[in-house]
Amino acid sequence: MNRLMICMFVIAMCFGLNVAFDMFPCPKNQIIIENDLGPGLVLQYHCHSRDDNLDVANLQFKEVKFIYFADKLGRRTRWTCSLKHGLYMRYSQEFIAYRMANVRRCGHWRHWVAKRDGIYLIRNGNRPGTFKHAWNKTK
Repeated sequence: MNRLMICMFVIAMCFGLNVAFDMFPCPKNQIIIENDLGPGLVLQYHCHSRDDNLDVANLQFKEVKFIYFADKLGRRTRWTCSLKHGLYMRYSQEFIAYRMANVRRCGHWRHWVAKRDGIYLIRNGNRPGTFKHAWNKTK
């Protein structure tokens, strides 16, 4: 009987935490993608998570794309992005643009800047950006 009471208590606590998690909303997180390749160069991007799949789209030089989302309880939020540029989209890189921590994050953002030598990350406004990924070249 004691085990049943403990089991019921644990289930009630888990349910209570799930409800409380949704009762206190926080600012959405965001991924920012910026094209800094150079004048006349187009950046193609495709980002997706388990729940959302954005269409493949293009950014002109100095154009910026904002993606807003919230962390979800139970499953870790993870956004994967693929960036391409060049003649026939010859230069490409696929990477994890955002990954949820062990606890929910509120108002965090990841600013990815595509440059000729690679992709740079600016976390929560902490400039300057750090080099993260080099471009892969296909034949």
